[in-house]
Amino acid sequence: MSPVTISDPAAPGKPWKAVRTSSLSKRIANPIREIIAGIDLSAPPEKGVDKPLINLGLGDPSVFGNMPPAPETIEAIEASLKSGRALGYPESVGYPDAREAVANYFDEGPSGNWRVTKNDVVMTHGASGALEMAISVLADSKSNVLFPKPLFTAYETMSTIAGCEIRYYDLLPEQNWEVDLAHLESLIDENTAFCMLNNPSNPCGSNWSEAHIRDIAAIMARHQVVVVSDEVYAGLAWDVSGPTPAAATQPRVEGKFNRGVFTPYASVCGPAPVLVIGAISKRWLAPGFRVGWVIVHDPLGVMGEVRQGLSKWAFRIQGPNSTVQRALPGIFANTPESFYTSTMDELKRVSTALYERLQRIPGLKPILPQGAMYLICGYDLDFADDKAFVTALHSEERIFILPGACFRLDRYMRFVTTTPLPVLMDACDRLEAFCARHQRK
Repeated sequence: MSPVTISDPAAPGKPWKAVRTSSLSKRIANPIREIIAGIDLSAPPEKGVDKPLINLGLGDPSVFGNMPPAPETIEAIEASLKSGRALGYPESVGYPDAREAVANYFDEGPSGNWRVTKNDVVMTHGASGALEMAISVLADSKSNVLFPKPLFTAYETMSTIAGCEIRYYDLLPEQNWEVDLAHLESLIDENTAFCMLNNPSNPCGSNWSEAHIRDIAAIMARHQVVVVSDEVYAGLAWDVSGPTPAAATQPRVEGKFNRGVFTPYASVCGPAPVLVIGAISKRWLAPGFRVGWVIVHDPLGVMGEVRQGLSKWAFRIQGPNSTVQRALPGIFANTPESFYTSTMDELKRVSTALYERLQRIPGLKPILPQGAMYLICGYDLDFADDKAFVTALHSEERIFILPGACFRLDRYMRFVTTTPLPVLMDACDRLEAFCARHQRK
């Protein structure tokens, strides 16, 4: 890199050299940015295209304003601000009352497998902070990690710090995105640091059955592989790829985590070690609050060093948002169960209507979601690759949508089902015209 031409007055005639970045920063990549490079969402429509932009790219329930947090969440935040108890630095692992609130919310009680105390909880800067923490504490350059494919590609970005090898195990679209168990097991060796699970799934919108999760747990136990279970969409599932679990028939309890058709990994894996990832971003519809957690499930007591590592990693940012942490006990205790069920009812209504509309468009192959906030749809159109597809769709119809390549899955696209249904129907009308123009010859 050539030196810049501006000289320092304190050292006349000696030009400054460009300041270089670390080798670590150079390794960081964002597959989504790479795919959509060249699409300027702020640019005016091209000549002859008289349509407003429909942005379906961001998995953020707050974008359109139609899915706000519960009033009880806002009240808890206001009370936290007025209390004066959130003005200082929290403990690096989080306030004790915030950690205890998380523990009480998820603890299954004496009859359950998943027992949680406040000492098992580390508060983090959102689910992203929890994932980065778990990946960085467990993996290093000598190890490999197992990620699903398709996947939330931020997993890859976060793995840059560890410098580990990434191995991808396949999810099967014809089986509601369940894991290809034989393929998963074939990837494990003595250097496997952990296996990442994501259920309910981003981008797939799937929700695995209890039986399938037990099959995964059996593989992990057989090879003694630690699991990192990304359950940020826990409790946002209305259907399941298999028999309805018994938990779905149990009475709902206010102020506790009611599983419904979703099965937490730690509830069925026995004593095997797990790090469970969660946050208030999805179930509580508040991604901007940036508070998440890592829960350590360790009945065998083999995660002592990991617990220390999590505490050390937490010290890097000295704990997440103090105001939201102080509000957590009130948010968990006072948010009525009806808020969660109505959120799921709306997600199911929108995703079903979207699925039925997409089914009627030649060239598209939608897959009906069972949970989370997404519908993934295959396409068979006359484009060389996903980048060409998404670029043309934006140019011709003013629709921006993330293609499957952003999740390591070609010839698919991901819809966000927190989008108001009329907006999605408008997008489908445009998409139908677009598909008609680009059918394979």
